[in-house]
Amino acid sequence: MGYLEKISRLSRQALEMTKYRKIAEKHRGKDKYKNMWLISERGIEAKDNGYVFFKYLRENHPEINAWFLIDSSHKKDYDKVKDLGNIIEYGSLEHKIAFFLSDVLISSHTGFLEPWNYKLFKLIFDRDNKKKFVFLQHGVILSDLSKYYNSSNKIDLFITTTKAEYESICQKNYGFDKGVVVQTGLARYDNLNEFNLKKQILLMPSWRMNIITPSYKKKGKGSDKVFSSSDYFKALNSLINNRTLIDLLESNGIDMIFYPHFEMQPYNHLYDINSDRIVIADREEYDVQTLLKESLMMITDISSVAFDFAYMKKPLVYYQKVPDDKYNKGYFDYIEDGFGEVILDEENLINTIESYFNNGFEMKDKYVKRVDESFNIRDNNNSQRIFNAIIDLIG
Repeated sequence: MGYLEKISRLSRQALEMTKYRKIAEKHRGKDKYKNMWLISERGIEAKDNGYVFFKYLRENHPEINAWFLIDSSHKKDYDKVKDLGNIIEYGSLEHKIAFFLSDVLISSHTGFLEPWNYKLFKLIFDRDNKKKFVFLQHGVILSDLSKYYNSSNKIDLFITTTKAEYESICQKNYGFDKGVVVQTGLARYDNLNEFNLKKQILLMPSWRMNIITPSYKKKGKGSDKVFSSSDYFKALNSLINNRTLIDLLESNGIDMIFYPHFEMQPYNHLYDINSDRIVIADREEYDVQTLLKESLMMITDISSVAFDFAYMKKPLVYYQKVPDDKYNKGYFDYIEDGFGEVILDEENLINTIESYFNNGFEMKDKYVKRVDESFNIRDNNNSQRIFNAIIDLIG
């Protein structure tokens, strides 16, 4: 986007914000908007820390005027939240009014809860920083993401999970003031201490920026041709059609659930499936945390979802045939700090998967030790700590 185009877009947003602020002021004083905590994920989901924390508030702190933003056309997730009450339609006029009148904004993602550019909103309408933004996160940060998350984001409370992650985000390259970054654990980890297993293993890789158009750019889906010609697609398509793997699954009566990352879901139809034991999971039909809890083993690449799986002390491997193209290296080293083997080729991956079939899907002692060292907080009170941190923030 060129400079003039960006200025034009921000000018339009400023005018639109001015319009909706006037509308919102007519609703100020109504009980619905008093001391409101407005909570969201991507606006179309209720699967992550936003939903878990909202559920916690509704069940444990009904005195908090908490509301959840979600698009009702995504029925499965919408119905999940519906029974909790206090839903606002994502993208609606009510969403924009609530954005202006709420005291606390709480989201697992940045750039989705806010109808307009948040930095511009703070500059024009909230220079004294009355409105607080709580970033729940949607994973554990491994890389150096200071380019994306820093003091310019106007984050007032930044949730972290492990001691190493907390220390990394507190470093000066992120630029946050003291007290902004807190170590509470992710809200969804409250649900990881008890689980039932199914006869399934999970393939859950991360995404790659250079072969798609990310959803946050709001420019529609990228090219099928670019995606299907990528090394990323070819490596995964080859894996799910590996004859040795398929025979291993079929002879043991075990399924492989392949759950592409949110950003890669629009390309699910391009994969070839040649066994009933391989299932490509559509995000509208499958819940990520349920899959994590039910699966015997996980294969990922660079995804931080490995932390969720490792937390449960179940075996995982990092299949890194296709390098990451998105982020700068951070504090985490997959070989020295990871919770499973780092594998670069398909043959070794199949052999490693088979070894875990043979050992009853037990995490190896060296990786169990790393899990214990990483998670210095391990209980069901993550949401409670987040709540306490927000109360401390708003005074």
